[in-house]
Amino acid sequence: MAQNARVTPVTAPEGGYYRIVNAKQRNDGKQYVYVTGKIAAQPNATKAGVATLAGTVVHLETKIDDKDPGRLNVTTLRSQGVDVINGYLNPAIEKVEGELKSKLKEKLGVLGGNLAYGTIKVDVIGKWDLKMHMKPVKTSDGRNAYYAFATVPSMVPVVNFYATYSQNPIYGGAVKNAVKAVSMGLYNALEANNPDKVWDEVLKLALAKIESSPYAGTDIANVVKRYINADRINQGQTYYLISGGLKKVTKDKAYDPNNPTGTSHNEYDGTEAKFDFVNNNTTDQWFGPELPVVKDAAMWILEKVDDANYFGVKPSDKMKGKDGKYYTTLYVDFPFQIKGDVMAYIIEGINDKDASGYYYAKVRKLAGQGEVVPAQTAVVLECSSTNPADNKLLPLGEEKPELAPKTNRLCGVFFNSEIRSLSVKDGQGTSYDVTPDNIRAFNINDKDLNNPIGFYKVKKGVTTVPGNKAFLVLTDAEAQAKGFILTFEDGSTTGIETVETSKGNIEDGVYYDLQGRRVENPTRGIYIVNGKKVVIK
Repeated sequence: MAQNARVTPVTAPEGGYYRIVNAKQRNDGKQYVYVTGKIAAQPNATKAGVATLAGTVVHLETKIDDKDPGRLNVTTLRSQGVDVINGYLNPAIEKVEGELKSKLKEKLGVLGGNLAYGTIKVDVIGKWDLKMHMKPVKTSDGRNAYYAFATVPSMVPVVNFYATYSQNPIYGGAVKNAVKAVSMGLYNALEANNPDKVWDEVLKLALAKIESSPYAGTDIANVVKRYINADRINQGQTYYLISGGLKKVTKDKAYDPNNPTGTSHNEYDGTEAKFDFVNNNTTDQWFGPELPVVKDAAMWILEKVDDANYFGVKPSDKMKGKDGKYYTTLYVDFPFQIKGDVMAYIIEGINDKDASGYYYAKVRKLAGQGEVVPAQTAVVLECSSTNPADNKLLPLGEEKPELAPKTNRLCGVFFNSEIRSLSVKDGQGTSYDVTPDNIRAFNINDKDLNNPIGFYKVKKGVTTVPGNKAFLVLTDAEAQAKGFILTFEDGSTTGIETVETSKGNIEDGVYYDLQGRRVENPTRGIYIVNGKKVVIK
């Protein structure tokens, strides 16, 4: 950018929670970004489905780029416990810089290594743009949207640095030996003073790193591998995130803008709603430019999560208690304010079997309408309806798991997880290795005439726990109980039939308190008689 160029500063969107929507209209409606794993996401959710999908809620924070006020730097991009910027990108950059510094010290000594690293930090890394950016743009039909893009580091500063310092009579030999220790291919490319060849060698090293990492075989890793193998990631090039793909049509002649279909050219392929990238290269003489071809598919609309574009829960019809309320569980990354007629509860412990044969999970109210549930707090939700529009939960504030209640026995996961390979912590900080024998899932006991709602042993053949749901994990001593009914602070329960009575007929059966102790002369309160909850007024 020329120094005298005047750039109109952009206005950063208000920080908070959004859904990110691809601007390209699709017949199947699959346009919303949906996070389904630690490094798994695709723009394949629909408007009709996103209301209850926590993986479509994205915490976005940006600021105006101090080097180019016409664009934004993305400082937070987080969903389902995954922070792309602060959890992956920035730590990866710090790790690479740390390994580089360590290698330089190893080869050049502490003093020489520190001096070399300081020079590289200024002359090489300092010249790279390692941030993720957004830039305002108008769609083909005039909607406000953003490009999302990043730039691959140029190898020119690397080549220039090597050319200068490898010839130094004092430590030039050590610089060359350090490069040889990394890769002879990289050494030969630097000796040839060829930035493109240097980049080819860097890609080989990156590909080997991907193949040996836990991310091998993931969607994003496969996209990167495909680009590397097709020689489509070029040093110094800017790449734009799109939904769909790019098809390269080869003809006998190079691209001619006056005859695009009759010559080699790029075409947009919208067959699948999936992430891909295109570059801003305008010098491709054979296929022509990429970005103009995909049009709206490279543009992203921010949809604020609010009362209109809400997030809510949809309890199952079968999860209806005798009190007429519907129950479900939830575990999400973000704190939320309860907007609808919903109550949130935590489980603080469990009681031994009472005289009626039931085990009870001790429930405590955490929040009601207008109140906030902290981030990463596994809860039981009591709703008056199964309609998500009646059970709205507004994402609000920063993700601060440390604010979650420390007495909560409930656990949760963000993504569908295999039971036998799962390790979790409850709100009390206790760690568990989950097994089919010690996990208890939220359900209703349809074999019990009273249909109590609670936490029950999973059925044989169930191998996974669903994401964004809460569950109990028991100690060895507790695992003898197949299920736990919810008992609230006022002594009420979900599902067990309530019978109102008077003191005059207390002799009709044997009375027990909620701890299973026989009561000879019951007064006002709640008791168990013949397996039913009885309220004496």
